[in-house]
Amino acid sequence: MRVVVDQDLCGTTGQCVLTLPGTFRQREPDGVAEVCVATVPQVLHAAVRLAASQCPVAAIRVIESDAGDDERASADPAPSPVRPSGMPRKTNAIHEDTIGRFEGKVAVVTGAGAGIGKACALAIAREGGRVVVADIDGSAAIACTAQIAAEAGLALALAMDIADAQAVAALFETAERHFGGVDLLVNNASAMHLTPRDRAILDLDLAVWDQTMATNLRGSLLCCRQAIPRMIARGGGAIVNMSSCQGLSGDTAQTSYAASKAAMNMLSASLATQYGHAQIRCNAVAPGLIMTERLLAKLDERMQRHLRRHQLLPRVGRPEDVAALVAFLLSEDAAFITGQVVCIDGGMLAHVPTYADGGNSRAARPAGNTAEAPAAPRC
Repeated sequence: MRVVVDQDLCGTTGQCVLTLPGTFRQREPDGVAEVCVATVPQVLHAAVRLAASQCPVAAIRVIESDAGDDERASADPAPSPVRPSGMPRKTNAIHEDTIGRFEGKVAVVTGAGAGIGKACALAIAREGGRVVVADIDGSAAIACTAQIAAEAGLALALAMDIADAQAVAALFETAERHFGGVDLLVNNASAMHLTPRDRAILDLDLAVWDQTMATNLRGSLLCCRQAIPRMIARGGGAIVNMSSCQGLSGDTAQTSYAASKAAMNMLSASLATQYGHAQIRCNAVAPGLIMTERLLAKLDERMQRHLRRHQLLPRVGRPEDVAALVAFLLSEDAAFITGQVVCIDGGMLAHVPTYADGGNSRAARPAGNTAEAPAAPRC
């Protein structure tokens, strides 16, 4: 077994793996440094794999072989990591019939350090996919890959900003170098930190508009432009763009965010139209009230109560709900679905405007639930 450290990404040497005297080899001409642990006792192998999952930007590949230099020279210069032997993938018993839908597939998920993006990355990995976890928060991306590794999945973490064209190009080049290509893309990254300043049109700071569009829309476009040629080279692929119910209805604020998500819907339709002949499918998912940790920190109980009144189902959404839909749309189960915007909002946009007032509802409204509240982000 060898552990390979990519110094271009990691900026470290053997110390991020294990401190084992005599195991570190000089950096090779192809830019990859090796830590040979073929003679490491079996009891330490789990520690090596744990280090691989927690290395900065997860730039370690664990290879179940101790091939010599001649064999390495003739092999694929970027061998794909394999699942540690003797470590079966943990599965969700609820979805046992779908486990394995992404075996042999490589997915890039942006904004995957937390919330919906993290849930999507975990869902893909649990079904056999190899996942590149991209997030502007490097520590969050590493934590996500560590969780995937703990479940015997395969993931690579990268800290990057999708508004940066060079960073996006490097993201996909790294995915191709480490995993051999790209089959699936989830464009989830979004400039949520700008939403508190995202106001009504006359009060809107144009810098907020520009920065929101640069991340939410242009960043997703950049990722699509990098992914499409790689998908074509592998015979096709699937893309899911994360939209929002706010891209489908007006609001008293969130002007930039809503406009970017509405444009995301048309970007998805355009991509599906232009590249369907190349076996590339593209759909958008529009979440409603999905209670991520970030949103939970923003909403007090009164606001949560107000928003729940507008849902048809008696609970808020969870990131795992969205991840299940995304996984379906990426899989062959959705092989004839493309160019669609799919709402996952508990029925928030499906009813008449008077539903929340109780006039059209058979369900009794708890006392105190009729108070009005200011608008709030739904995703």
